[in-house]
Amino acid sequence: MPDTTLLIAGAWISAGLTIFLFSFLYKDNPFFKIAEHLYLGAGMGWWFQVYLFDVLKPKVWLPLMNHDWLVIIPALLGLSLITQFIPKISWVSRYGFTFLMGYGSGLAIPAGLATDFINQIGGTIQPFANLTGMSAFTFFNSVLMAVGVICVLVYFFFSLEHTGVIKKASNVGIYFLMIYFGAAFGNTVMARFSLLYGRFDKLYAFSSRENFYATQIILIGMVIYFILHGFFAGKKTASGEEAA
Repeated sequence: MPDTTLLIAGAWISAGLTIFLFSFLYKDNPFFKIAEHLYLGAGMGWWFQVYLFDVLKPKVWLPLMNHDWLVIIPALLGLSLITQFIPKISWVSRYGFTFLMGYGSGLAIPAGLATDFINQIGGTIQPFANLTGMSAFTFFNSVLMAVGVICVLVYFFFSLEHTGVIKKASNVGIYFLMIYFGAAFGNTVMARFSLLYGRFDKLYAFSSRENFYATQIILIGMVIYFILHGFFAGKKTASGEEAA
């Protein structure tokens, strides 16, 4: 029985928060603010416990307990970031930010070159390493991809004036970029719609008798609130105009 009660309570909370968030499509309202603040508070609480138990404890506290005093240096640099909220000593945070940006750049630049530059060049050239065993379709696809990569690079090559052959190649590169942006946008929209369908599916599940029609009751309650709120707000505005 307690498990059933918890499931029903969870269904009501989940349906309520989902409808509260969707209510912003009508207008900004207290229900949306409640859901928004709960989401941000829960998110901050979750990140706090992640940093506490997955970062501070294993990487600072436990090494200090084992007399590894060198960990104090990165710990102090990390704590210096908090001083930006204290105006008088906010300058101390610059040391932490400087180290963080330098260390982050040192990690990101080699990884970015490897994934976004070297691997892309290798992926474009590699299909041509075995021309004898390549089918006609694979050969056409490889040539198309190579031409697309070259034309896109020409489009971003600003050292030469885009006239003649350079202009034609850059125009072809624009078409390849548009195809890529369209595919990326379509993939993003499809992913967002999958999330939307998931929430609608949950609302449908919570509208069952087993969950005491949580979706319908919460939705009807919000509609009644908006109607009453609009009525009394209009009445208050009218009385104020009469008084003026």
